[in-house]
Amino acid sequence: MKSNEQRAFTLIELLVVIAIIAILAALLLPALAKAKEKARQTACLSNMGEIGVAMKMYADDDSKGYLPETAHAVVSNSWIYSLAPYVAKVDKIRICLSDPKGEERLTNNGTSYVLNGYTDVSQALDPFGNIRPDVPVYNKLDAIPHPSEMMIVFESNRAGYSTGEDHTHSSDWLVGGWSSVLADIQPSRHGTGANYLFADIHVEFVKADVLKKRIEAGDNFALPPK
Repeated sequence: MKSNEQRAFTLIELLVVIAIIAILAALLLPALAKAKEKARQTACLSNMGEIGVAMKMYADDDSKGYLPETAHAVVSNSWIYSLAPYVAKVDKIRICLSDPKGEERLTNNGTSYVLNGYTDVSQALDPFGNIRPDVPVYNKLDAIPHPSEMMIVFESNRAGYSTGEDHTHSSDWLVGGWSSVLADIQPSRHGTGANYLFADIHVEFVKADVLKKRIEAGDNFALPPK
C-alpha cells in the first residue's frame, strides 16, 4: 500500500539549499554590480558626447569659436547652462549616475562635469585677480593644438556641489601632485578609470593609473602635448 503523505525536507537538506543559494548570490552579485556600473559609464559617456556636440555648436554659433566660461567668469551661470540652447535637456546630461553627489548637484544647479581650467577663461588669474602670464589659455576650440589629445571636460570630484564648482584648477596639478588632481576630478569614477571629453569632441575612457603615472613624471595631462 502506497502512502499519500509527501516527504518533507529535512533540516540538513534545507540548510544545504540555503547554502547553495547564498553561494550563487555571492557569485552573481559582483557580476550584476559590474554590469550596472558599465551601464552607468555608458550613460555618462553619452552625456559627455552630447556636451561635446553642444560645445562645438556653441563655438561655431555666436561665440566666435570660444568655449563657454565658468561661473567665475559668468556670474551665477555655470558653463553647462550656456549650452542649454544646443541640447534637448541640459538637466538630464549634466549629472553622471555614478556621481555620489549627483542629487546635490542637480538640486543646487551644479554639474558632475568640470571644465579644464586651461580652457574656461580668456585670461588666467591668481586668487587676487592678477593676470598670470605663466599660465597658457586654450579657450578657442579650433585653436587648440593636438585637439584629439587634449581633454576639455572631466568628471568632477569637487568637494562642493553648487554652480561655482564647475571647473578644475589644473594649472596647479603638478605643484600639488596626484592629491591636487583628485581634489578636482575623479579618475576612477567608473571602476579603473573615467570618461573624458577631448577637444576634437570625441569621448574616451582612460584608466586612472595611466594619468597618475603622467603626473608623477611631471606631465600635466590637462595640457596639450608638446
